[in-house]
Amino acid sequence: MNTLEIPKGWWLNVTVMAAINPSHWIVGVLRQGKNTWITETVKSDFICSEDAYKWGVEFINRYNK
Repeated sequence: MNTLEIPKGWWLNVTVMAAINPSHWIVGVLRQGKNTWITETVKSDFICSEDAYKWGVEFINRYNK
């Protein structure tokens, strides 16, 4: 995961869910507003953090087109 792929003004919050075996990951995609961060979307049930991160970056790229 290369955080330099995230465009300026965006933030990805990737975290593991409470289940340990099997683990599930979630990603929150946030966009910087004037005074706060705005949650654009959240997606869950990824098998690994890398998949969640990749999905988040792809969402931002689609959003910015």
